[in-house]
Amino acid sequence: MRNPVCHPLLSVLLILSVSCSDKQHEPGANQIYVDFENGSPSVVNSEDDLFNYSNYLDTVLYIPLETSDNCLIGYINDIHLVNDRLFVEADFKSLFVFDLNGKLLSKISKVGRGHGEYGRIAWFDVNPSNNEISIYDVTVRRILVYSVEGDFIRQFTLEQVPRDFCVLPNGNYLFYTPDYMKNHYRGVWQTGPDGNYINQPLVLDGSAIQDIGQNHYLMHLNNDVVGVMGPIGFDNIYHISADTSEIAYQIKTSETIPDYVLKGEFEGDLFEQDFYFLTGYTENESLVTFMMTDMKKTMNVKYDKKTGKIYTDVNKGNYPFIPGDKLLISLEPRRTDYGVGLDYLDANILMTLPEEYRNKIAPDCTMDSNPIICLYYYKKPKYLPNPAF
Repeated sequence: MRNPVCHPLLSVLLILSVSCSDKQHEPGANQIYVDFENGSPSVVNSEDDLFNYSNYLDTVLYIPLETSDNCLIGYINDIHLVNDRLFVEADFKSLFVFDLNGKLLSKISKVGRGHGEYGRIAWFDVNPSNNEISIYDVTVRRILVYSVEGDFIRQFTLEQVPRDFCVLPNGNYLFYTPDYMKNHYRGVWQTGPDGNYINQPLVLDGSAIQDIGQNHYLMHLNNDVVGVMGPIGFDNIYHISADTSEIAYQIKTSETIPDYVLKGEFEGDLFEQDFYFLTGYTENESLVTFMMTDMKKTMNVKYDKKTGKIYTDVNKGNYPFIPGDKLLISLEPRRTDYGVGLDYLDANILMTLPEEYRNKIAPDCTMDSNPIICLYYYKKPKYLPNPAF
């Protein structure tokens, strides 16, 4: 097995031709303004108008995952990076643990109906204090906990219906749902390690429609603070701890959603209505990134937390939208864990790249290889505008 490939940055991957707005948030207001109606200026006047990843990224690490009869990965549903271990959930049924050389350390694959078994993995998270792995079985609303070696420890069943969750270092859980359901929590609520309710740090009231945003909402900013983007009608990014929540960023847009849509008072499908939503949220020390779409046009937004600059690009194709050509796919992290961006490249995509780039990323890759994990380590800014970091 090859060691991971480390590049300061492949030069071809450096620049996204996206335009920049100098509109800055008011001091202390933490506002991000998105001019979705007019889009970005079509003329790039200077290098300052280009979003250049080399201004933000220090190192990109490409990690080819071990491929063997005991380690075959099809579709990757989620990735976590905790304590220098990669946790990869594949095909909604198996979870693999790798070191940073891509060597398989352990595997959890216990699909079934018995004790310590699950029907389908919807989400998972890892306790940073002991590496215990918690899996949510969506078929029975159950959390199952395993050791990092794959041994079953305990389980409990939930009365509520979460859409994502995370584990805090003390073993408590933060669960989240953006959906309105009568007699159910909406927002973020905390439980103990046994699933017993403690409090609700974030309460969402108002909009009565189901959210259609990203599959994975909660982002670990550090051991104590989690970031989450609000659902339709809540254009905010929240920072949440075990006991408190705050609006870290307000997203102001040129668009509005009619009240009858927010209240769910319409006939037919939501997609037939006049609305937009925000998705694809990630955050690290320097950048907040997300997408805004009305299902006809998609705008990618990158907000520089130090300067207040807003970089946007627009795609008028079908949603979902991956900006740029194939070489740029790996520069749009699917999530961030503790400030590190995570993504992956499937072998079939990598094999379409020019040979010189394949050789830099994973020279031994074949069409039958497991995916390559991409880790993005960001530069530490001299000014940290948010106490979450």
